[in-house]
Amino acid sequence: MSAYATKSADERDAQMTAHREEAKYLVSLEQARVVVRELDRRLDAHRHRGEGANRLPQAQHYVTTIYFDTPSRTLFQAASQSGSHLKLRAKEYYDLHPDLTETATDPRQIVRFQPILWLEIKSRDGLQSGKRRIGLPKRDVPAFFTRGEVTAEMVKIQEASHGAEARSVLEAVRDLCSSCSEPLRADCLVNYRRKAWQDAEGELRVTLDTGLAYYRPPDDLWDRDWALLRSTLGMAVVSDHHRVLEIKSRAEQPAWLTEVLHQQGIQLASFSKFEAASSAVHG
Repeated sequence: MSAYATKSADERDAQMTAHREEAKYLVSLEQARVVVRELDRRLDAHRHRGEGANRLPQAQHYVTTIYFDTPSRTLFQAASQSGSHLKLRAKEYYDLHPDLTETATDPRQIVRFQPILWLEIKSRDGLQSGKRRIGLPKRDVPAFFTRGEVTAEMVKIQEASHGAEARSVLEAVRDLCSSCSEPLRADCLVNYRRKAWQDAEGELRVTLDTGLAYYRPPDDLWDRDWALLRSTLGMAVVSDHHRVLEIKSRAEQPAWLTEVLHQQGIQLASFSKFEAASSAVHG
């Protein structure tokens, strides 16, 4: 058995989010259909399988991403002016099961979610990207930012991926966040549906995001004990019709994937959900 095969799902995901090449493309509906057919044939679908996951077939997977910035939008300015920048975001994943819509009497019957925000510090230098990822209970995020609090519950969440280094990882992320010249705060939100595929070796991950919508942070962002559903975020500032295909690889892109992109005339694109959302919210 390979060393990779013996790793837990958390450890495999951590490997995939280490330094890697990341390529982004904007695709048409027809291009997306062709690529999805090939991905379904070549790779396994990848989805959240932890606590709160929806294990029913045909579930639809969604992401709500909270982007952080300073009052003077320091991170936005750096991202829009340079190929090398830092991005701070928190993701919440949830699943909807549309087949249960007609029989459900409460939205909670068709939604599954994990009450943990996955805080990611993402750095980019050209095509190379790296990411540090930690899990925080949603209610603890403000204290983590404003007072640097690291709780026992936070440490326990990190232990699945970082073991004995869990606390030091949390403290390193906390220190990096506090190094900004101004305090960080929730700046804008993006909600979208995601399909994902990943190879067995953890060397290749492909995602397709559709139905992007940008929001201002709701007043009860940190107080709610329910998922950050699109329907609960208020009115979207902008609904974006882009379909975003991302290929993250730790090795050379496979020939079959390069070929399908070439056949469909799919070209590299410069697109940032953070920049699009921040521009939409701030005008």
